[in-house]
Formats: sequence, structure tokens, C-alpha cells
Amino acid sequence: MAAAGPGRDFPAGPPLRHSARVRVLHCADVHLDTAFPGLGPEWPLRRRQAIRSALGRIARLAAELRVDALTIGGDLYEDGRAGADTAAFLGDVLGGVPCPVLIAPGNHDPYLPTSLYARHPWPGNVHIFRSREFEAVAVGDMRVCGVAHLQPKGTPNPLAGYRVPDGPPAVALMHGSEVGALQFEGAAKVDHAPFQEAEVAAAGFAFALCGHYHMPRATPWLCYPGNPEPLTFGETGERGAMLVDFTTTPPTVTRHRVATVSVADAEVDISACSHREAVIEAIRAAVPARADRCVRVRVVGDLQPTVAPAPQAVLEAVRSAERCCVIEWDLRLADDLDALAAAPDIRGEFVRILLARPDQGSPLVREALQAGLRALADEDPGLL
Repeated sequence: MAAAGPGRDFPAGPPLRHSARVRVLHCADVHLDTAFPGLGPEWPLRRRQAIRSALGRIARLAAELRVDALTIGGDLYEDGRAGADTAAFLGDVLGGVPCPVLIAPGNHDPYLPTSLYARHPWPGNVHIFRSREFEAVAVGDMRVCGVAHLQPKGTPNPLAGYRVPDGPPAVALMHGSEVGALQFEGAAKVDHAPFQEAEVAAAGFAFALCGHYHMPRATPWLCYPGNPEPLTFGETGERGAMLVDFTTTPPTVTRHRVATVSVADAEVDISACSHREAVIEAIRAAVPARADRCVRVRVVGDLQPTVAPAPQAVLEAVRSAERCCVIEWDLRLADDLDALAAAPDIRGEFVRILLARPDQGSPLVREALQAGLRALADEDPGLL
């Protein structure tokens, strides 16, 4: 498949207790209809279209790899934003996969009476798990046991006290937080359906196909494929789906890239800029016009007294049909603010008050400092 990058095998671990003549393609956290706030009027639509394209590539990859099942570990779409068009798209794409498609709803797409899962017809090859209790579906000589979130938050550990019934080798399909890796996901990540990796084996599962964590990860007992398209800045590295081969002991996990858009960070020092247009050109130079990349620009340096940044004007001037970016400002005034803040006069008090603000590095505060200091020096701030 042209869109899929070369696979990468994860290191083997200790043998599992079960093996099966089964291969599955696993994905999760697609997040169709993500809002992408802050990217302007045009780019959110492009980014949402890229997510749809990524899911289409995953469906084609499942056909090309001739897997026994395509599994989806939750957060397939954003429940509050997805509508009939998304349901029709999913039915068309997933219905065209020449194998069973098994979906375990997550916290962003819980199985609710009002959800797309409940309200819209689904192709015969698509199976949606609808219970907090594990339900088994036969895939070759193996069982895939799936579980669903039934609400956006508060879902408990599905593995707690559970034991797989006797039968063929069983694999869990679920959306949840392996607590040992939560620290690597960032402070904003909530531990929905928290569990410990050791509970996978304790429950009698041979492996767990998981969703929720956006950082790809695989161990001898579980895997998280991550989101197939980056959703926020900082989500770098290969993005796609994982081929899990249960014919080996332990199963072999290989990543296949499907993402077409990447995110990056850049830092621009504007200390040498003496006017706004120079600031704009410096940022443009750091953000090449590429329709397949979004860049988060951190603008740093000493803000010269002649520069009025006007953040929104700068952003609108930099952004274009081929240049997607957000701009974060972390500026210093060229003046010695520490010395000014130490002065026992009204000017020192003015500087101390503004520097105590949590957003003291923002263009708004820096321009206020410039204007105030000029006013206190009998200069008209309106000239800035």
C-alpha cells in the first residue's frame, strides 16, 4: 500500500500462554470531526478531511494485508460533533473492508441511545460492542472480547475481577488507561477505565488491543496504536495502525504509517526586528509553505521599542492556504525591566504590577509595558 510506511517490529518479550493462527489490524483514537480550534477558518476542515483519508487508508491496508479482522479501540469519532454524514462515511468505508470490523466504543464515542452507533444502520461485517461486560466474537481460532464505554466519563476498570471463560485463546479489545504509562501521556490525559498491565494476564487474556493513549506503545501483553493523524502539537513520530500477528509467541506488533499531515515546533527570535513586517517575514521564513505540515511557532527574544506586534494581524499575515500555524509569544522588552522594577517610584510600581501577571510574556502585556513606560517618560503611547 503506497500510503503505508515501512513496518517496525517491537522487541519480543516473554512467551504468552496462547497463540492463534490469526492476524488483526488494530487502530484507535481516530477522532473523526475533531474541532481543531485555533487553526483559523480553513484549516480545521482540511484537518478533518485528513482524518477521514487516514481511516480510508487503514481500511485499504486491512484488505491488502488480508487480516482476519480490523479492530478499533474506541474514540472513532467525536460524539457531540458527528452527524449523519459521518455515519454514512463510516458505513461506506468500514462496510468495504473484506473482514469483520470490531469496534469497542470509548469515552469520546460512548455507546448511548443517541449515538451514531445506536441510531444508524451498520454493515453486516461491523460489530459494535454495547456492554460494560466483555462480549466474545470468534475470529478464526481466537476470541476477541470487547467492552464498551456507556458514558463520557466514570467508566470503571473492565478487568477488575473478570476471568475469561474457558475456550479458545482470548484477546481483549477495550478503551482504557494502563496506569503504568499514564505519566507519559501528559497532565491533560484522564484515566478513563484505568487498569494495570498485569490484570490482562490475570484475567486470562493472551493480549489486549487498547485505545485511549495517543502515544504508540506496545508490550508483550498489550498495544496502543495511537491516533492515526496527529490531533495536537507534540504528537510526532509515525502515526497509523498496528498489525498484530498472533501466529507468533508472543504476538508480533508492526506499525504501519497512514498519516499524511505532520506537526512540528519552531522557535523564532525577533530581537533583531525593528518593525512588525520584519517580525512577519521572520516567522514566514521559519514556516515553509507546506500543505502537509502544521507548525507551532514560539516567538521569543527582546521586543524592540519600535515594534507593536499586533498578534492577530501577524497571525493572519503569516497564515495562508499553504501555511498552517499557531503562534505563541514569549517576549522580553529590550529595556532592563529588572532595573526598572527596582526603582522606588511610580514607574517601578507600574513595571512590577505588569510583570507579576501570569501572562507577562504575552504581546498584550509587552505592548502595555512599552506604552506605559513611554507615557511615564512624557511620550505619547499613541505613537507606538
